[in-house]
Amino acid sequence: MANISFTGIGSGLQVSDIVEAIVNAEKVPYESRVVRQQGAFTTDISAVGALKSALEAVTASFEGLGDVDQYQQRTASGRDDFIGLSSDKDAEIGKYSIEVEALASAHKLMSGAIADTEAVGEGTLTIESGSNNFNISVSATATLSEIRDAINDSADNKSVSATIITDATGQHLVLNSKETGVANAIKVTVADVSDGNDTDNLGLSRLAFDATNKLTSTNGFSSSDTVGSGTLTFNSDDNDFTVTIAASDTLSDIMETINSNSDNDSVIASIVNDGTSDYLVFSSKEPGAAHAITVTAADDDTNNVDGLGISQFTSTNMIASANVENMAETGTATDAKITIDGIITATSSTNEFKGVIDGIDITAKKVHGVDDDISKISITEDNKNVASGINTFIESFNALVDISNQLGQVGEDGVGVLAGDSMLRSVMSKIRSQFNKAFDSGNGNTLTLSQLGVRTERDGKLSFEQETLDDLIEQDPDAVQTFLLGADGDNGFVNDMNTFIGFYTDKDGVIQQRIDGKNTQIDKLSSDLEAFQMKMDSLEARLFAQYNAMDLMVAQMNNTSSYLMAQLDNMPGVVRKSK
Repeated sequence: MANISFTGIGSGLQVSDIVEAIVNAEKVPYESRVVRQQGAFTTDISAVGALKSALEAVTASFEGLGDVDQYQQRTASGRDDFIGLSSDKDAEIGKYSIEVEALASAHKLMSGAIADTEAVGEGTLTIESGSNNFNISVSATATLSEIRDAINDSADNKSVSATIITDATGQHLVLNSKETGVANAIKVTVADVSDGNDTDNLGLSRLAFDATNKLTSTNGFSSSDTVGSGTLTFNSDDNDFTVTIAASDTLSDIMETINSNSDNDSVIASIVNDGTSDYLVFSSKEPGAAHAITVTAADDDTNNVDGLGISQFTSTNMIASANVENMAETGTATDAKITIDGIITATSSTNEFKGVIDGIDITAKKVHGVDDDISKISITEDNKNVASGINTFIESFNALVDISNQLGQVGEDGVGVLAGDSMLRSVMSKIRSQFNKAFDSGNGNTLTLSQLGVRTERDGKLSFEQETLDDLIEQDPDAVQTFLLGADGDNGFVNDMNTFIGFYTDKDGVIQQRIDGKNTQIDKLSSDLEAFQMKMDSLEARLFAQYNAMDLMVAQMNNTSSYLMAQLDNMPGVVRKSK
């Protein structure tokens, strides 16, 4: 209504202009005051928000300094064509020579030639590689292709892949171990139903392969039986070791004693149950006659060969299993082998040697030849995170100083939004006082930030003399770490700064409380303005009603006046004066 301008019909007055002038006389000053107040509150929110962001950037700069895992790292150098390296902080500083003598390889077996339509033979294949073993039932009509598919499709098969190679002589079944190393060598045992002979290289037994040397105890035992006492000495190829058997040891105890012996690189002890009794089995870790197992005893019953007491576990008194190698070994399962400092030999079923040297992982990549230089590795301490973290902290603090100066500026160049603000003065004064605090550095000593090379310049900003820090780290890296993190990792300079800044920047901190307060005031002003606008709308409506009523009255009076004049003009005896 206020935007429609019209003249009073009865009075001729500019009613809309008059009403607008009266309303604006009250509305404009009030609205202007509210806008100014809202603008001031919004500006304050923006200013303290910028201060909060700058403080949070200081906190974020401590990320590298606040992580204990980033301190006193180790750098391993010496990677070359023969070895790869990685290290952690447990690695001791030092130098080592590494010679790669062998790489780990996967086992591969290949059968003899069999026609593609020929039924191989009926029975069961038991395939073993590493800790995985599974059975394949073979029908009387199964071909080599069907056996291949049954192996690959077996839900229990986690260790072996099967394929077929065809040449002029026929099809060959090829088995590949999925994992490298001697422990993952493939063994195939057969229960040959077609001819009843599991090893004769006829029928299904053509696929048999078990080159591992095995010795099985003649006598069976219960789980609680003890067997005597004394020592057993093992030999397999060039590995010799001796274990001591106590009178109270059961078969399980003997197995554990053998397998856990630190000198045992060649023999695996296991227990086999035939459904009635337990039998102790010794298996060579590596296949082939060169790794045949010899066991001798020093029996506490004074007879080392009588097959009683522990002498029953000598190689002459145990049953030796004949090697069955009806499939050809086209790829030998080997362990990777390295020699450290020309003395210590380590093996691995993969090409990775984890923790052979404390905190260092070595990956064998290539075998050293006779004319190749031995790989040399060096482990050095790495504390780059400290200097990097301090530089990041200084950059963020100096940015905070710039923001503070801009917000609190007073002078010819203008006045800052927070000039004279007590909170700005307080936070900047207190944060600088943090730099002078001394913190525990261990052994009853303390350090301050300046002793790490951090200096305060005349303009209030920080600078960094890294040489001072480097010298201190070289003398005592633990002292620097303790100063920054505290003895327990949570009460040093970094944590103290985070706690102090958090007082201002946390979600319930001082700055957020101030922002929330200003937003509340802005909301109140908006509510007040809305209520005032309703009041002005009411005033405007009332004024228009009053002026319209007056205009109607004037119109009525004018009509009455015109009527009376007309009546007077028409009265008898009244002569209108000629114009």
